[in-house]
Amino acid sequence: MIYAKRSTYVLLLTLFVAVFSSGQLLAQATATGTIQGTVTDQSQAVVPGAQVVATFKATGATRTINTNDTGAYRFDFVPAGAYQVRVTKQGFATVVENTELLVEQSATVNVTLSPGAATEVVEVAGTAPIVDLTKTGVSQDITPSEVAELPLVGRDAANLAYLAPGVKAADSYDPTKNRYAILSINGSDGRNINTTVNGVDNKDNTVGGAVMQLPLEAVQEFQISTQRFSAENGRSQGAAINMITKSGSNQYHGSVFGYFRNSALDTSEKVPNGDGTATAQHPDYSRQFFGGSIGGPFVKDKLFGFFAIERQRESQGLSESGNSYAELVLAKNAGLAAQPASSIPRPFHEWRYNGRMDWNINNRNSAYVSYSSQANDSLNDQSDGTADLTNGNYTTNHLQVANFTLNSQLTNTLVNQFTFGFQYWNNIIASHINAPLVTFPSPAEFGTNTNVPQQSFQRKWQFKDDISKTLGNHTLKGGVDYIWNPVEGGFFEFNSTLEFDFTQNPSTILGNPSKYPQGFGTAGLIGSMSYSNGDPYFLVATKQLGFYGQDDWKVTRRLTLNLGLRWDRDFNALGQSDITKSRTYQELVAINSPISNPYISHLPHDDTKDFSPRIGFAYDLTGAGKHVLRGGFGLYYGNSFQNIPLFMEQQANPTIFQTPLSLSAPGDSVPGTGLTLGQYQYGISPLPTLPPPGTQLATGSVGRIIDPNYRNPVTEEFNLGYTLALNSNSVVEVEYTHVLGLHENKTINIDQKVPTGTDSSGNVILTRPLSAAFAAAGQPVLFSVRDDASVNRNRYDGVNFSFRQRMTRHFSLNANYTLAWAQGYDYGGFSAFRNYARNSYDLFAPYEFGPTSNDERHHITVSGLVNLPKGFEIAPILQFGSARPYNLTNSTNTLNTGGGTTNAVVVPKSDPRNFLAYAGNDVGAQDCFYLTTNCTIAKFDPLRGNAVFELDAKLAKNIRLGERVNLQIIAQAFNLTNRANYGSNFGGNISSPGTFGHPIGFFAPTATFIPRSIWSEFGVHLTF
Repeated sequence: MIYAKRSTYVLLLTLFVAVFSSGQLLAQATATGTIQGTVTDQSQAVVPGAQVVATFKATGATRTINTNDTGAYRFDFVPAGAYQVRVTKQGFATVVENTELLVEQSATVNVTLSPGAATEVVEVAGTAPIVDLTKTGVSQDITPSEVAELPLVGRDAANLAYLAPGVKAADSYDPTKNRYAILSINGSDGRNINTTVNGVDNKDNTVGGAVMQLPLEAVQEFQISTQRFSAENGRSQGAAINMITKSGSNQYHGSVFGYFRNSALDTSEKVPNGDGTATAQHPDYSRQFFGGSIGGPFVKDKLFGFFAIERQRESQGLSESGNSYAELVLAKNAGLAAQPASSIPRPFHEWRYNGRMDWNINNRNSAYVSYSSQANDSLNDQSDGTADLTNGNYTTNHLQVANFTLNSQLTNTLVNQFTFGFQYWNNIIASHINAPLVTFPSPAEFGTNTNVPQQSFQRKWQFKDDISKTLGNHTLKGGVDYIWNPVEGGFFEFNSTLEFDFTQNPSTILGNPSKYPQGFGTAGLIGSMSYSNGDPYFLVATKQLGFYGQDDWKVTRRLTLNLGLRWDRDFNALGQSDITKSRTYQELVAINSPISNPYISHLPHDDTKDFSPRIGFAYDLTGAGKHVLRGGFGLYYGNSFQNIPLFMEQQANPTIFQTPLSLSAPGDSVPGTGLTLGQYQYGISPLPTLPPPGTQLATGSVGRIIDPNYRNPVTEEFNLGYTLALNSNSVVEVEYTHVLGLHENKTINIDQKVPTGTDSSGNVILTRPLSAAFAAAGQPVLFSVRDDASVNRNRYDGVNFSFRQRMTRHFSLNANYTLAWAQGYDYGGFSAFRNYARNSYDLFAPYEFGPTSNDERHHITVSGLVNLPKGFEIAPILQFGSARPYNLTNSTNTLNTGGGTTNAVVVPKSDPRNFLAYAGNDVGAQDCFYLTTNCTIAKFDPLRGNAVFELDAKLAKNIRLGERVNLQIIAQAFNLTNRANYGSNFGGNISSPGTFGHPIGFFAPTATFIPRSIWSEFGVHLTF
């Protein structure tokens, strides 16, 4: 039976490769689009054999094709931009029509011929169709005018993706992404977005999300697809962003700009104190953002060049949370080593540049090469407003992305596109301070940041080929895409200094001398203690391969079907070559326990059956292009990011990186002191004895393994939508989207403590199930064994209502409203990882299920451009999101699970919203949960913060300096209503009742470009 299944699979794969290698293949994401249409005569009879010539206005490049037997024509893989479509046929007058093609869009240009001489030319004043009659997915095109005219606080074009339905801002999920536009799409946390530049991979394989930010002057346009039902895109179970760069043209064109911000133009921030009040702070800030671009012909109609460069100099202060600052001042005055500051300095300096050269080889072949680079350095970009000056860091980044693309029209119906791509990234985050880390529940902390030092780097070489063949009403497409990562990884030396976690805040400790007679040195105040050391590097070589085929079938003039199949394969994505060298794996083999044996029964392997069927349809209900019904279904496989196996890989090094000290229970022994954690006195007891880096795991270490059944995450996606064209310039869209996420990452402690009896006081005794087996086998006793498994799941359901009006009567408008639900199991967002359950033995208990951290019931975005008299224009962006949820936690391991779980909040079953019932009473919580079973765990994300509202606006005065030169004087303001957006950044720690249920910081606290008060800037922008 096994042999039969394997034979069937091999046969299917062989047929799949054979069919696709025959020449009917298509690409991944491309930086192009499609022009198509039908040619008829005045009686609406189709006209076969008509010659159709599409001319790219910028460079004069042409593509020629004849209409087929049904009068249809189609140009695939044509660059986005303005086109002239010319149709000639003997016996008919020539028709010329203009259109605008956006990236990955299909522009329909239907032409009606009238009798006459071919020398007679009929000019049709056409505009780009407002409705894409063949679109089956959910997407938003960001046009060149929107890129140029809408207000952008950080000059990152990706910020405009917030204008698409189902997209909202989210906090940074990794220190390397603090200055990026983090996009929560359909409930995700932003990691699972597949980003490309000119069709070349721009994805971070370590933590997900984008790597490269382009100079805004080099961005022509981009498209964000939140759901897509063709097989063209892969390697993501979320959205896809395809950005294309500007090119030269037959006319010289360019720009010079400067934007300038200063704190004198800003209002004060209302920094929350954690008790429901706020304090006004006015941190220092100044920024100069300047640069320019130039493009034009080297050889007219033949060779073109474009270059853009931008420089940013920024001096920024981050307001410290009022409550955190107050607690750290108390700690400093009590003699602790804290260095509190009301404002944390965050200077930033960056260069971005892009160069591109286009070559029209002949009428059938064209090529271009593009190169972009980004380099920056900064201080304290990990600060979130809750730590002091000793908790900072410095960061350096160097990023590159390049491509060479060759487009060839092999015949009138066969087009090929070959792309070679390169990507490089090197990020270092470190600190000049090496001091113990001390944390308080408020939250507040001082000492060396727990996430430094670390480095991430990757180098990618990409080869892909796309081909399109038109056969009657079928356009057969397909492609192969291969990415080679000869080296990726880096090092992550987390917890590099000894960490002390207090269970109470300084104000509580110092304000209650009878309970804490020795102040910070009172026994029992340290709730946990940890330390890591060893060789922190994780280096892997990976490969990614994808094949797919697609049939865009024009069933009738009104019905289009997209039928596709995709196959993706990752190689060594889980660090399989290191698993048997991992000391945790070796220990589990040695103890031969029935508890752990299922986790080492076999090694995980790369997925080999990631087949993704896709089907989509678009139906023109009346044939007039005004009423379109569309929908589709597809499977989408994502990546297993390198941050998932990195801890296991670190334990495979000759000198392993581990956490040899991880104490979380009062009875845990503090090595070298003769004391338990509950007896330890901070500043009085001797420091614990820290073992040197070793070649084997130390007693008390954290074990790391990869589940043998690990799989790539996958989503099942469904969409049904309706589009109504109100007129040639306005459209209304309504669509329902459904996403079911499966095989998401979850980290599970397979050695979580279990009840084994009661002590003399009648309190529960908890022990680790594997401890006896470790001891019996002569192996170090681990304090937790954490299995990275692909068992989590989540879902999203949303309804989008959209209205778009392009520039008409001096204004354009884009408005979206989304009603949505995003839910999961103890989950921060789709495609997140390092998700720990509160109870590893009941992963899908009802209390583990709840709204994801980015769940918003209602979300509204409105943007537009208004042309006013005398050269003035105004461009607003409005964003509103209803309150998002936040989770509850405790400073101590409430249920004494032994680590490897999220600290639970225990509540009575009779009063499940009495979240403070066992605050400061872990023993009572354990007895109620384990012994009497009268308690349960509070539901995930049970509380919600505040709604978020932001209004940005750009006012500009255009001054014409001749026919082709325009000087724009600009004033921009962000968060015009001066709203203090705290979002869901609320106190949820029951150990800090003073801050519980109150704002403790701003929305998305680590993000750099989300305004906290009114931010203003002035600028000038010269274009020619």
